[in-house]
Amino acid sequence: MDVWKTLPIAAIVLIGNHVTANEKATPFDKVMTYTSILPTALTTLPSYTSDDSQKPLKSAKTDALAFIASDGEIRGAQFEQASRYYRATYSSPLMSDMQLAQAIASSF
Repeated sequence: MDVWKTLPIAAIVLIGNHVTANEKATPFDKVMTYTSILPTALTTLPSYTSDDSQKPLKSAKTDALAFIASDGEIRGAQFEQASRYYRATYSSPLMSDMQLAQAIASSF
């Protein structure tokens, strides 16, 4: 399921659940409930958004291993896509293709 669909559903469920559960709660209880939910939501949101940005690199691991093993002779489609994504994302290339392949192979 898409993150942008999951997040609003989770928010609605959490907010709706606390509204019904806290009908007779004191204002202090309500504040404590929301102050415990808000930090949790704020810390989990970056993990949802960062996963999509790394998708081209994660899918290129097999091709990156083939690129390393062939000493740069084999350039698979997934690795080529990851290389283009890397070059488009960062203005000045910080790594060569071999270094990028090694980073993909060791990180994902």
